[in-house]
Amino acid sequence: MLKFGKLEAVPIREGWPREDSEFTPWLAGEENLSSLAQEIGMDLELVETESHVGTFRTDILARRAGTDETVVIENQFGKTDHSHLGQLLTYAAGAGSEGGGAKTIIWISEKFTEPHRAALDWLNQCTEPGIRFFGIELQLWRIGESAFAPKFSLVCQPNNWQKKLTQKTAAAVTESGLLYQEFWTAFVDFCAGNTSLRLPPPPPRHWLGTGIGKAGFSVNLTVSIRRGRMECQLWIEGKEAKAAFAKLVARQDAIVSVLGSQIVFDEMPGRGPCKIYETMNGDVSDRGQWPAIHQWLKERGEAFARVFTPLVAQLDAE
Repeated sequence: MLKFGKLEAVPIREGWPREDSEFTPWLAGEENLSSLAQEIGMDLELVETESHVGTFRTDILARRAGTDETVVIENQFGKTDHSHLGQLLTYAAGAGSEGGGAKTIIWISEKFTEPHRAALDWLNQCTEPGIRFFGIELQLWRIGESAFAPKFSLVCQPNNWQKKLTQKTAAAVTESGLLYQEFWTAFVDFCAGNTSLRLPPPPPRHWLGTGIGKAGFSVNLTVSIRRGRMECQLWIEGKEAKAAFAKLVARQDAIVSVLGSQIVFDEMPGRGPCKIYETMNGDVSDRGQWPAIHQWLKERGEAFARVFTPLVAQLDAE
């Protein structure tokens, strides 16, 4: 007879004791930012964390993928409050290209009070077209002693958001997502039966992750329409990310001797994820370049997996 566990809510601070130095860097990770993007229906690209807007600093400054539209993300543990609402309005006015303001403002909190939910609804009704406010509640769940599972829940959005995108904006988002999915589909076909990488179904986003046998570690392959480059990276996340990264840095000479001197060791700010990566220029919007880009991603992804899989497996023993 099947046995079922009980789904239990976990206080946010059990997963991230600090909002600024732990949750924000975690959210800035590609996979986690992608989960948030999926919840609101908009592809996002990270610009920077702790970005200065006047005398304030917004938690995350992002960009709508394939565009120059600025997206501000403000995180808050506990219930929403007036102070954070005021900060959001400041960021909306001062962030963006040359201080021209943000197009999309995302407020993440454990709990939205009705007055603040109503305030975002009012802002969505009164601001000019193209300015969008989203309210997201963050929850943490687990079953028994399982790993924590974060969940984003959309509680406030522009009226008929999915239906009222302008034709130009909707086309841009759809085209970028479809192009990425077409690219990864072609990549999976290119590798079919001839790779050691564990490839997932082709995603409609700019990155594709492959596991290397240990939770919190993956070899990620990324391409960027806007930046015209691709990247192969060992992505490290979780509570022990910094410690694991330090152990790998201690083997930097051996890693570089195999993978090459172009490898970059990036601890990244805060106490969140880290990565070890290399980049190459390539225009993914030019289908004529796809065979060469696919070949580079395949070769470097396999090399990263071959080098880091045994090293990562040894970390627990150390």
